Amino acid sequence: MQPNNLILYPAAALVGMVIGSFLGLVADRWPRGEAIAAGRSRCRSCNVSLRAWDLVPIASYCLQGGRCCHCRVRLPIDLLLAELGGAVVAIIALHSASDFPGALAVGLFSGALLLLALLDARHFWLPDAVTLPLVLAGLASIVVLPEPGLANRLVGAVLGYSSLALVRLAYRIIRGHEGLGGGDPKLLAAIGAWLGATMLPAIVLGASLLALVWAGMMHLRGGGVGRMTVIPLGTPLAIAAIAALAWTG
Repeated sequence: MQPNNLILYPAAALVGMVIGSFLGLVADRWPRGEAIAAGRSRCRSCNVSLRAWDLVPIASYCLQGGRCCHCRVRLPIDLLLAELGGAVVAIIALHSASDFPGALAVGLFSGALLLLALLDARHFWLPDAVTLPLVLAGLASIVVLPEPGLANRLVGAVLGYSSLALVRLAYRIIRGHEGLGGGDPKLLAAIGAWLGATMLPAIVLGASLLALVWAGMMHLRGGGVGRMTVIPLGTPLAIAAIAALAWTG
C-alpha cells in the first residue's frame, strides 16, 4: 500500500459511512411518503429527536448496544448495515477507478445499488425512479469507464431485463400468480448496462446463492420457508453486483 493510500482509504470509508447513513434515512423515509430532508431524525418508538452524537455512523450504534438511548427499544440492524455498506462501496469506488471521474461514477452506481438493496430488503420495492435512470447512467458511464465496451453494455441491459422478465412471465403462467417483482428485471438491466453481459451469469449465480443463504437464515430463526415465502431478489442482486465491482476492480 502506498503512503497516500493510508490516508485516502480511511477518509473514503468515513465519507462512505456518512453517505450510507443518509441512504439508510432515505430507505426509511421514502417508502413512507415522508420528506427526506425535512425535520431532525427521531426515534420511531419514542419520537424523541436524536442528538448529533446519537447519529455518529457505526460508533453510536455500537456504543448504545443497538438500542435507542432514550427508550432503549432495539434499533433496526439495517441502520448499521447501511453505514457499513457505505464504507465498503466508497472503498470499492476508490479502488476500482484510476481517476476521479471514474471513481465518482463507480461510487454513484454502487451507492444506488446499496439504496436499492435496503429498499428491497425492508419494503420489497425497487423504484423505477432509481432503476431506470441507472440503466441510462450505465450506458453513459462509458465516457469515464471505457470497459466494458458499449456493445457489451447494450447486450447486458437487454439480456438482463429480458431474462428475468421471461422468468416472471413463465412463473405467472405456470403458477397463476406473481413470483418475481416487476423491479427485478429493471435492476438486472441496470447491472448489465454498467458491468456488461459477460458479468451477468456470475452475478445471477451469486445472487441465487445469497438468496438460498437468506432462506436458510429465515428457517434457522424459526420462520417457515415454503413455496409462498417471499425473498427480495433485488437485495442479493445488488450485493452480488457490488461484489463483482470489487472483484473486477
